[in-house]
Amino acid sequence: MTNNSWKKSIKDRVELFRQYYVMKNPRPLLGFFLGSEFPLHRYPASKSLPEDRPLTPDDFEVEPYLDDCDKLFETHEQCGGDFIWSAAPFWGIPWLEVALGCEIFASHTTGSIHSEPPKKNSGPDSIPAFNAGNPWMQKSVEFIIKMAKRSGSRWPLATTRMRGVSDLLAALYGGNEIVFAMMEQPDEIKAAAEKLTNFFIGYGKLQLKHTPKFYGGIGSFYYYMWAPNGTIWHQEDAAALLSPDLYKKFIEPCDRKIVNSFNSCIIHQHPTGYFPVDSYLSMNVTALELHIDKGGPSAEQLFDVHKKILTLKPLLIWGDISGKDMDWIFSNLPHQGLAVNTVVSSPQQAKDIWNKYVA
Repeated sequence: MTNNSWKKSIKDRVELFRQYYVMKNPRPLLGFFLGSEFPLHRYPASKSLPEDRPLTPDDFEVEPYLDDCDKLFETHEQCGGDFIWSAAPFWGIPWLEVALGCEIFASHTTGSIHSEPPKKNSGPDSIPAFNAGNPWMQKSVEFIIKMAKRSGSRWPLATTRMRGVSDLLAALYGGNEIVFAMMEQPDEIKAAAEKLTNFFIGYGKLQLKHTPKFYGGIGSFYYYMWAPNGTIWHQEDAAALLSPDLYKKFIEPCDRKIVNSFNSCIIHQHPTGYFPVDSYLSMNVTALELHIDKGGPSAEQLFDVHKKILTLKPLLIWGDISGKDMDWIFSNLPHQGLAVNTVVSSPQQAKDIWNKYVA
C-alpha cells in the first residue's frame, strides 16, 4: 500500500463524493474521526468558558478556535482516507436554542454546552421571528467569515449543528412535557412548530449566504463529507420521544418545508427509539446519515434499514464502529451510495483499517 493511495488529494476525494451522491462510487467511501466527539474536549479554545453562569456571545473569542481548526485539520489529514475535514461556527454552541431565548451553560465534565428552557414560555407568542441582527447570529457569521479567511481554501466550511423542530420544541417545553402538550394543546404546538421551522430556515440561509464554495460545494461540520453547494444538515433526535402518528402530525410537515427550502439536505439519525426513516426517504433529501451507537443495534441488526436506505438514497454510517460491525458493513451492504466514517484512536489505526477494507 503506497502512501499516495492512503492519503488522497483533496481533488480526488471530492470526485469520490461526487460519485457517491449519484450512487456510482466504485467502492464504499471510508473516513476517520480522531479524538473526542464532545466539543469542549475537542476544542482547547473552549477551556476558558465559565461554568457558573449563562454564556454570552462575548465568551467566544473566535481567534483561538481558528488555531484549533488548523490543528484539527492537520491531525485529520494524518489519518488519510476519503473524507475532508470541515469547519463550522463552533458546533458546541446550541445556536438555535440560545437565539430563541434559552440560557446555555458549559460543562467541562461532560464536554458539552446545554440549554435550559426559558423561565417564561408563553407558547408561540414567546418565539421570536428570525433576526440576523441577533447577537448570537452575528457571532455565528463572525465565525464563518474568520474561518473562511484562515482556511485559505485548505478546508471547507459548513452549516453548524442545528437541532430540528422536535428538538427545539423539547428545548422550549421540556422533553416529556412536549409529548403531553402535543396531545392536550395541538393547535398551540402546531403554531409553535411553524415558527420554529421558519427560524431554522432563516438561520440556515444566513450561514449559507456567507459560506464560500469549496470545489463547487461545501463541507459538513462534524462528519467531514464534501457536500453539494447549499447543503443544510438537519436532525430530529427528539423524534425518538414521539409515536409515528405524533411525528407525522406535528413534525413531518416542518421537515418537508425545511428540505424543500434548501438546494440540498442531509439528515442525521440515531437508530434508537423512533426514527422516521420512511418519511425521510419520501422527501427530496440528498443523503441520510445513521449512527451506530454504543449499546444500540449492531450493523447486522440494522441491515434491513441500511438496505432500504441504499435502494433510494446515499447512506453515511458514522460511529465508534467495532471490527465486527465493520466486517458486516463491508461484506454485506451494496457499495454504491455507501460511506463509512469510524472513530479511531490514532493515525496508525486509521491506516490499518484502510488497508483491511480498501487495500
